[in-house]
Amino acid sequence: PLPLLARLQRSLAFYSGVVPVLGQYVVRPWLHDMGWEKKSMAELYEEMDDWGSQKLQETLLSLRGFYVKTGQVLSTRVDLFSEPYTRRLRVLQDSLPPVPAAEIKQVVADELCGGGSLKEIFREFDDAPLGTASIAQVHRAVLKDGRRVAVKVLRPNCEPLLRGDLVNLKSFALLLKGKLPVDYYPVFCELERALDGELDFLSEAQSALKVAASIRHDPLGRQIEPPLAVPLAVPGLVTRRVLVMDYIEGTPMSRLEERAKELGIELGSPMGRAFGRRLLEALTMAYGNMIFSAGFVHGDPHPGNIFILEGGRVALIDCGQVCQLFREQRLLVSDAILAAAAYDGSAKAIRALADVVRAFGVTFLPGTENEDEAAASVALYLFGDPDVAFPGGYSRQEFSAESPLRRLGAFPSELVLLGRASVLVKGVASRLGVKWSVAQQWEPLAKDCITAICDEDECRLPSWALPSANPHYSEHADSPEGRLKFADAARGCASLVRRWGLQKAAQALTSRRKQQGVSDGAAAEREVGAKEVA
Repeated sequence: PLPLLARLQRSLAFYSGVVPVLGQYVVRPWLHDMGWEKKSMAELYEEMDDWGSQKLQETLLSLRGFYVKTGQVLSTRVDLFSEPYTRRLRVLQDSLPPVPAAEIKQVVADELCGGGSLKEIFREFDDAPLGTASIAQVHRAVLKDGRRVAVKVLRPNCEPLLRGDLVNLKSFALLLKGKLPVDYYPVFCELERALDGELDFLSEAQSALKVAASIRHDPLGRQIEPPLAVPLAVPGLVTRRVLVMDYIEGTPMSRLEERAKELGIELGSPMGRAFGRRLLEALTMAYGNMIFSAGFVHGDPHPGNIFILEGGRVALIDCGQVCQLFREQRLLVSDAILAAAAYDGSAKAIRALADVVRAFGVTFLPGTENEDEAAASVALYLFGDPDVAFPGGYSRQEFSAESPLRRLGAFPSELVLLGRASVLVKGVASRLGVKWSVAQQWEPLAKDCITAICDEDECRLPSWALPSANPHYSEHADSPEGRLKFADAARGCASLVRRWGLQKAAQALTSRRKQQGVSDGAAAEREVGAKEVA
């Protein structure tokens, strides 16, 4: 564990960087109201956002660790934070200072080559990383057989730092409980539990297989064309600290704007919106299949983990943080999606949403007026249309005093990761200027999920346990026509013996006929000769 003194030093650095950023939004507007601040409120907020975003970026970059993952989440919330914050925090998604290549290569050599030379496995190994993150960094390499791969390596000695940061963040959440729009303490507790999977690449390799299988099957278990790609581990080249996997060549979504400019595409143009819809369709369908087919969900959907490939295809990387939704939970999410898609503001619609939210285990603070409206607003915040009006006067803005999230008492951990997925899709849609409804897109999948779960006559295996979960699976491999049975083999052998016998019989008959023809010819010649002599 991180020593107490080191943890206190990091806590002091965090608070000294964050408190002035938050404090200015209280002090400077008060000074303006008192007449001591001469700038207009618009100028004041522009100045505070510019200074605050720079200060926050510098603080998180200097601390690294789990603070970076928190900044990554904030950078995706263009619907909540001003442009300076989302722009400056975007650098945290894939541009952290790297670990020296020599240290990385030594970790790989120790884990895969018994401390020997990397040349035992790799033909090439790039010194410059493809990407760096708070937990690991990734290098391009070429195996001895010529395959290009990505090698993900756990940052040396990062675990004590990350766990210490989570302790500090939980303390920070407790300190500001009631002052922030939602109680973030259970959120950080859930992220702490998920961290165990992120620090074990053997677990991540298994999770990648499950995620890939989930998006390749619909809720009824039918195999479909996967909406996006998921890189998988190279068998046998995975340890807890090193993961060798398929190489994905593309542009992370965190660099989407600059890549679009290189291609001469304006994201707000008709071409840009068409691309945005294609991207949103891939993400929405992939997460829909994950949630409603087997309930195994990728839990870290920030733009640094989403790649745009050549031809507009999409890839999803980093399956270290995942969430498993079981039968009853998938039914509840399905009910929530159907209720959100059908929401019309009526008392009946409000009650339907509220019942699902409470069934999930969501509770509200004592004194919350009209819990039904608060609960329905939470459901609409997670899954509703972006422009839907919340009931009861609640606000869609997370940091508003009227946000329904301020009334939450308990929020289940499963909804934390589900919320990250739906909020990501909403944030991408807002960033690309595309109107997009998660509920409308997921409604058919939710109906299929209910059908599949409630069909007691046919018990379906999870998608990753199906034969078609294997990426090299042939759809005819497990069909009666495609399997070799003993009876089939016996009939085949009998057919071959019969054919061989018939061929031999035909050859014998032909031979006898030829011999008989020769004998008949000789007899005829003798008869002619005798007549001539006579």
